[in-house]
This record gives sequence, C-alpha cells and structure tokens, in this order.
Amino acid sequence: MAAATRRRRSARSTPLRQRLTEERRAVYEAAIVEAAERVFARKGADASHMRDIAAEAGISLGTLYGVIRSKDSLLSGIHKVRMREFLTCIRDARDAHEDTLESHLAVLEQGALYFLEQPEFLRMCCRDGYGWASGYSASTPGRAFWNDSTAVPRELFSRGIGEGIYIEEDPDLLVRRMLALKQVELLYWVETGMKTPHRAVLDRLDGQFVRAFCKRAP
Repeated sequence: MAAATRRRRSARSTPLRQRLTEERRAVYEAAIVEAAERVFARKGADASHMRDIAAEAGISLGTLYGVIRSKDSLLSGIHKVRMREFLTCIRDARDAHEDTLESHLAVLEQGALYFLEQPEFLRMCCRDGYGWASGYSASTPGRAFWNDSTAVPRELFSRGIGEGIYIEEDPDLLVRRMLALKQVELLYWVETGMKTPHRAVLDRLDGQFVRAFCKRAP
C-alpha cells in the first residue's frame, strides 16, 4: 500500500518538476542571451568566449553549456529572435497606413527605432561589420528573416514608383540605398555616444529619405 501511494505521489509531482525545470531553463536562457548581447557588443563575436558570457551572466560555465550548445548557436539564436521581432515591427508599421509614402516612412522610422531601443544588439551588429546594403551572406545568422524584411520596402518602392512618388530606378537598388542610409545614421548615433534623442535621429532619417528618393517634396 505504501509503495503504491509513493508511486501515485511521484506521478503527480512529475509534471510540476518538469515545469519548474523548464521555467528555470527559460530564466537561464534569458539571462544568457542578455549577457551575450552585451559581451558581443563590447568585444565582437569573434573575440568573445563562452566563459566571458558565463561571467557576464553570473553563472558557471557548466550551467551555460547545460542551456546553450555553442557560441555559434547562441549567436544564431540572438539574430533569429531579433530579426523576427524586427520583421513583425516593420510589417505592423506598413499595415498601419494606406498612403504609400506614409507607410514607407513608418517602416523606416519603426525599423530604425527598433535598433535604437535595442542598443546592445545594434552595437553588436555595428562591431561585427554587417553591411546592410550588401545583404546577409549565406552563412550569416538571421539571413532568411533579413531577406523577408527587405521585401517590405521593396514592395513600397515598386508601388511608389508606379504612383509617381519615387525616382524611377530598380527597387532593389533603392532598398540597398535606404538600408545604407539607415545604417550610417545608426552607426553615427552609436559612435557619438548614443545620446542624440531618438526623435531627432528619426526626423533626420525622414528628411534624408525624402530628399534621396522622392521626385518632389510631399
């Protein structure tokens, strides 16, 4: 009888133990990702080591490897999560407006604001030298999401050219110019101490976009 009671109690407690284990793992994973972004932003991915990330997160190296397989998988995971968030952000901005130019400026602003509000990820991208205008290489983490995100401004450029709003050039080329413009502005914000108010950065981007791509001022 006693043995049967213990088995029943064990069966009831198994889901609880599993849930606690999963919750503890999720907490560790969140702490590791945040720490990794800070380390990658400070040192660059190539110069960073798993022991640096463990120290930054305040956990042992063994605990780190119990949650994350390798630095490459951690780096890839960060990019996938951030680019998924970024893609959702610019799609929502596009869908919030019917007017092509308003929609495009919203995409530009919200896309830039996403990076301004994720300064460690932005610094990480700047330090590791990702050229947004040249596109992600086949080996770059998050490439699929980045390619999906460029489809949003490409469609808007195509639509705007048809409406007579934008200069008549290859939409792919215009997307690259837009990305280069945004990357330069954000890199300058980082290099000047990240002190410029976000609104000032976004207003400057809006002005540059209109001057670079519109046939006439709206």
